[in-house]
Amino acid sequence: MVYEAAAVYEVAAAYEAAAVYEMAAVYEVAAGPGLPRAARRFDLVFAGLFPWLTPLDDERPALPPHTLAPLSELAAQAEASLLVRHASPELKSAVRAQARLAADATAEQAQLEVWARLLAGSLRDRVEAEQKDGRYYSLQSPLEAILPLTAHLMAVHLAERPFPMLLPALPIAAATHDLTGPHDPSGALFAGVRTAMNTWAAAGVTAPAAPGTEPRAEAGTDAGIGDLVTLFWRHDDASPDRAKAAAHFLRQIPRHALDVIMNSPPVQLTPLGAYGVRRLLLAHRWTISPTTPAP
Repeated sequence: MVYEAAAVYEVAAAYEAAAVYEMAAVYEVAAGPGLPRAARRFDLVFAGLFPWLTPLDDERPALPPHTLAPLSELAAQAEASLLVRHASPELKSAVRAQARLAADATAEQAQLEVWARLLAGSLRDRVEAEQKDGRYYSLQSPLEAILPLTAHLMAVHLAERPFPMLLPALPIAAATHDLTGPHDPSGALFAGVRTAMNTWAAAGVTAPAAPGTEPRAEAGTDAGIGDLVTLFWRHDDASPDRAKAAAHFLRQIPRHALDVIMNSPPVQLTPLGAYGVRRLLLAHRWTISPTTPAP
């Protein structure tokens, strides 16, 4: 893709500036009252990880303003994640060295940056392992689509509420036009979404929903799900009415498959996850919506 090459070139050209700017930007993103537009402009950790997330020149995808947790809380969650706990001391030392941390970087800054780099490596390894599998070429919704789409969903649409772990299968199927994937709970789409969501859980991006906050199990007529599928409905579809096309798609999914989705374990985005997925999207040139003044 043309913009993939451009993204790689920009990241390479900005390397020296990024190395100096990176730690201050990480702290600003973690501890500030919101996320400034250019906070992650030179993020070498996540930039180019999912190139097709990078907007075209006439697109301006934006994240809603969001107050992130204090750096101390994020660092503690990062250190407690399975991703960090299961990493060998040698790997963590190598990652810390690659981060080129400033001499005055705090232990919390180092913990968070090591986590971010381990997460980027884990996401990259998942995608590359699937691409080496002979079945990759038959997949309508590969992990290179599922992982960034789940990040988009959680950062923009599902951040404030618990949701069934497999719920992303529906908007992902709409975005990739995988019209048959949701019909088979044992098929490739469900397997890919499970893999992606388990990857996020191991990294501490998601956690089981708090008791008493679980989402409803009803699916077929839920207006919120229909709206979500409509939003992600494939943009190059020739359907004159996206909402009607999305509603028709949902009606074709067998009831038992919808039940598998809606009865899957409820999860929610963690404060660390909110930081991580927003950082991923900002690294792909997303912006922050301006705060709307109160009337």
